[in-house]
Amino acid sequence: MKIARVFPTKTSITPNDQDAYTGIPDLFTPDYDEIHISVAFTWDIPKAKELMKAWEGKAPVVKMGGPAITGEGDEFIPGRYVAPGTIITSRGCPNRCPFCLINKPIKELPIIEGNNIIDNNLLACSPGHVARVFEMLKDQHLITFTGGLEALRIKKPIIDLLKGINLRRLFTAWDSIETYGPVYEAIKLMRESGLTQHQVNCYILMGYDRSDTPEKAEKRCRAIFNLGATPFAMLYRNRAGYIPEPQAAWKTVHRNYSRPALTKYLMREDATARNVD
Repeated sequence: MKIARVFPTKTSITPNDQDAYTGIPDLFTPDYDEIHISVAFTWDIPKAKELMKAWEGKAPVVKMGGPAITGEGDEFIPGRYVAPGTIITSRGCPNRCPFCLINKPIKELPIIEGNNIIDNNLLACSPGHVARVFEMLKDQHLITFTGGLEALRIKKPIIDLLKGINLRRLFTAWDSIETYGPVYEAIKLMRESGLTQHQVNCYILMGYDRSDTPEKAEKRCRAIFNLGATPFAMLYRNRAGYIPEPQAAWKTVHRNYSRPALTKYLMREDATARNVD
């Protein structure tokens, strides 16, 4: 069966083969048996519906699915809806955070070779599963934990596993003021073990709490940088894609602290200004 996958938004893990598309078909687009409109973000649903209509003449079956439509499935087909090398070894997360749409228990999946792990919470899996994932990773290069590693679960045994692989980047997350303690301890432990600031990154949720402001969010980003990790701002958007007010200020903070090169430049300029003063 010949299947085309269509994505409303192109990201770093969107497939780029000849049967993957991010827009409407043109005169040279071939016909398919099925068209799958894959939607990861709820705010892309209106665009996905438009794409369904645009692709109707290219296959007898055109359907829409993905995490934003049907939730996460219980299987993973490598390379179909994510780029080659990107893998999911588990589904779900036990934490039930109020800002997160993941609301089902952990289910461990078969481990497939890859170097970009996007599990929701890999470290919440059984020790045996985690060990098998890292055993597979010993043969991989430029490994990235894009899905993130929960700070509270980063302990010495995990550090030892990380030091045994060709690690490019990992992410942990600071989602609320209350979770700073575990984030602080995790970053401190990782840096003391020899991991660099380029390797240790931290997602920082901004704008979810009504008491949050762009100024407070920027301070959190700077605190993480000064702690020895690279901040990566994550601006909260609800199901409709709403960004909190003032939107311009939030977007500025998000831009400044979601591009590592720009973040380092701003921090360097700030340090230079303080020294001059």
